[in-house]
Amino acid sequence: MYITLKNDFNTEVILCSIGASIYDIKTIDKFGNISSILVTAKDKEYFPKANSYFGKTIGRTGGRIASSKFELNGKCYEIISNDPNGLHGGIESLAMKDFNASTFENDLYHEVKFSYLSKDLEGGYPGNLNLEVIYRLYKKINKLELIYNGTTDQDTLLNLSNHAYINLNVESKNNVLSHNLYLNSSKMEKIEKLLPKEIVDCDEIYSFKNKHSVGKYINEEEIINNTNGYDFPYIFDNVGEEYENIVLECIENGKRLTINTSYPVVVVYTCNYCEDVVVNSDRKLSKYDAICLECMYHPNTINSDFLSLKHDILHKNEVYNEKIIYNFELIK
Repeated sequence: MYITLKNDFNTEVILCSIGASIYDIKTIDKFGNISSILVTAKDKEYFPKANSYFGKTIGRTGGRIASSKFELNGKCYEIISNDPNGLHGGIESLAMKDFNASTFENDLYHEVKFSYLSKDLEGGYPGNLNLEVIYRLYKKINKLELIYNGTTDQDTLLNLSNHAYINLNVESKNNVLSHNLYLNSSKMEKIEKLLPKEIVDCDEIYSFKNKHSVGKYINEEEIINNTNGYDFPYIFDNVGEEYENIVLECIENGKRLTINTSYPVVVVYTCNYCEDVVVNSDRKLSKYDAICLECMYHPNTINSDFLSLKHDILHKNEVYNEKIIYNFELIK
C-alpha cells in the first residue's frame, strides 16, 4: 500500500506499508522546480523486496550485531540472517514486514501511523513487540517527523532507524560527493571488519564538524581500504531533538536538509555497495549515488565492551520512544 502526503510548500511524501517506509520525498528547489531528494527503486512493485533497504524502517536492530548473536538475561539469542553480523535485523527484518496503516489529519499536520506486532522469537529476537512508526508531514512548517514507539512483554533488543538514500539533486544523475555535510560530532566509533571497536576522536579525514563536501576525503586509502567509503557511527556532541546536529546541502539547486533527532548517534553510509536495480534517476544504482544518515543508538551496543549503557535493550513494561525530524529548507 502506498500513501501520498502533501503540504503547503508543495512537499510530497510517498509512504509504503512494507517496512513502514518512505518510498520518495519531493521538495522545491531555488528555481521553483519540484523534484526527488531520495534515490529509490523506480519500479514501485520491486521497491518492497529491494535488498538495499531504500527508505525502510530497519530493525529490530539497525546496523550490525556481531556474529548475529547476543546474550540477554543470561540467555543466548541468534538473529536469523544471511549476513554474518545480523545486518539490519536479518532476513526477517522489520524492513520486509507489511505494517497496518491508518491516517489522521488535523490543522497542523497529515499523519500516517504504521503498526505491527513482531511476535516472540521472530527473526530470533525475544518478546512480543508492539511497534508504531508514525510519519507527520506538517502543513505550515516544512518538516517531516518520524516517530518510533514500542512496547514488549519481555526484555528484547530494539534500535530502529530509517534507511533513506538521500541525494538532494537526484534528477541531475550526479552522485552526492559535491554535497556539503555538517555533523555536530567530535567523536566517532572506529570500525574494524564492519563492526565498531572503540570510540575515537574524529580526525581530519573523518570529521564534518567544519562543513565540507562529502567527497573531500572519501578516497583516502584508510577509508577506502576499510569500508569502501563512509560507513561510520558518529556520536553527537549535543543530544536532543532541539539540536540541528546534521545539515546536508546541495549548492547546485539550493536544497538543504537539516535533521534533528532524539538519538545520540548517526551512521553515515555513502552507498558503497550497490544492488543491481534501476532507480528513479533512470539509471542503475551506482557507488556514492546517495548518502544514508541513519540516526539510532550505538550499533551493536549489546556486544560492545566499551559501551556500558545498553540503550538498545528495551525492558519489559518500558516504552520505546524516539524521533527523527527532517526539515526541508533552501540555502539562504
